Amino acid sequence: MHLIIRVLILFILSASTLANTLQVGKICAVVNANNNQLGLLVLSDFWFHSGRNNAAYTATDNATGIGVEIHFFSNQAGQLSHRNLGQCNKYRVLQVRKTNSQLNAGEHPIQVDIPAYFEQPFYDNSPLEFGYKTHKTPIDNSDKPWFSRAVRASTIGIYDTPYVSDAYGIDGQDIRVEFETCIVCQRYQGFDQLLSCATWGYQRDYLNEETGWTEPDILTPQCLAHASEQFKNTLETSLIVDYQYWLDWR
Repeated sequence: MHLIIRVLILFILSASTLANTLQVGKICAVVNANNNQLGLLVLSDFWFHSGRNNAAYTATDNATGIGVEIHFFSNQAGQLSHRNLGQCNKYRVLQVRKTNSQLNAGEHPIQVDIPAYFEQPFYDNSPLEFGYKTHKTPIDNSDKPWFSRAVRASTIGIYDTPYVSDAYGIDGQDIRVEFETCIVCQRYQGFDQLLSCATWGYQRDYLNEETGWTEPDILTPQCLAHASEQFKNTLETSLIVDYQYWLDWR
């Protein structure tokens, strides 16, 4: 079954001239509360960079972070202009970050992964990097492993390049950063609905006081049919945005 899905998505990518640029790493089915499959959530192969520079698919000794493309491809059941079994008006991306590193003022160890000034919790908002339908990859290539903008053709896609420099590490502790990325069925009338998710992240092992931390090790991505309790609790208690169960989603 996994082989069939992988062949299918590679066919889609080839048909839209993506095969030369998008390296597929993980594929997850996206379902709603009724277990109707609405599409696929695709994570690219991860790459590495040093403070958003010198990006490559192979980590260098001074790498401090990773990068990934995350795309949602709706199927006929999920397409808004076709069957639209989820009764969605728009698909959005919502992401929660968990870290044990030192934080900037106003940040929290577990929080919705957006800037503090955002009025909505969704990752697909400027100035974060994202695109809808047929779009080009972000203008900023300094933390990407390609040299010119490529075309993508997903329902919605985000481009994330998190990193933690040595200055934010805690002596004696590994640096660990985890993400849970979920697709949201947004409805203009009625409650939004959380759909399926994927978890991913990285760890930098602590060596010693003189050397500091290693380059990032990728945490194996996992598919989640439904958002975790930690994800839901983070939304409920978020101090950044007001996006609560009884007001916005259920």
